[in-house]
Amino acid sequence: MDVFHAMKGRQSIRKFGKDPVPREKILKMVEAATWAPSAGNAQNTRFLVVEEAALLTRMKGIVDDLLSRVTGKKVPPDKINYHNLFAAAPVAVCVVGKPYESATDRHLREKDPERQRIRRYQVNAGLQSVASSITQFLLAAHSLGYGTCWMTGPLVAKPELESALSIRPPEELLAIIALGVPDSPPPPKPSRKPPEEITEFR
Repeated sequence: MDVFHAMKGRQSIRKFGKDPVPREKILKMVEAATWAPSAGNAQNTRFLVVEEAALLTRMKGIVDDLLSRVTGKKVPPDKINYHNLFAAAPVAVCVVGKPYESATDRHLREKDPERQRIRRYQVNAGLQSVASSITQFLLAAHSLGYGTCWMTGPLVAKPELESALSIRPPEELLAIIALGVPDSPPPPKPSRKPPEEITEFR
């Protein structure tokens, strides 16, 4: 599949069929992710693939319980929403990342710690690297005929999910990708801004 065709055709899928995703296909998606650019070539992204129905259900319960506490409204066990739809997919790919610190960051930490602290949140090269890997994973999945949904909603329960998945510092859970065969053709993809509108030449 042509890369521009893949980029234009990929869209978020929120309803999946029950067919499993072969592991060799998932590894192909991960391979694509490994070729994404990363700061300092740190390759600081790891993919934790959850296939077990019991663990998916447990993760959904963790998210639902947290949402119930926050909103004061109990989430029904069979309710699928934007926070827990990963549990309705045959696979949930948990994206794990490590912080990245450049030589510049180390110098700033010694000479100007306040600027280094601000830079970490404003720039965060490690997080940008993980996002780049996720993008290529999604494009590879689409080119192989699978649907995905890049999710951060479940991270409302980030510490609890990290505990359930045995993710330990310095690693952290940064996203969950719902993955599977689309249950039905998705609706038309929303239009995008024309490149001329978002481009400025100087």
